[in-house]
Amino acid sequence: MKKYMELPADYAVLSDDEMTYTTGGSAVGGIVTIVGVAVLASSYVWGISQARDWLSVDSNRRGNPLTVMGRAMDAIGDDMSKSPSNFLRDVVSTGTVVALAPLSALLLIL
Repeated sequence: MKKYMELPADYAVLSDDEMTYTTGGSAVGGIVTIVGVAVLASSYVWGISQARDWLSVDSNRRGNPLTVMGRAMDAIGDDMSKSPSNFLRDVVSTGTVVALAPLSALLLIL
């Protein structure tokens, strides 16, 4: 029994040489990657600096760790409710700080 591959009538086989010209958009992809990394890195730095500023207030550090985290979540929620841009900024910065939690904890302790 032979197996036949059925292809569309207008199918054209490309040689290896022709395949080099079918890849594209790598410059755009590179630029988007660089911009994305820059946005996430700046959001991370901003998030760490805001967390350090918040922790520098003595009353914010009092209590057990769950109480401190609860106060922090309340403060983030209050800031997020101010405007859509604050909401987006806080979501991205919180996400990056939490995603890099071991590094974030080290930076907040030092």
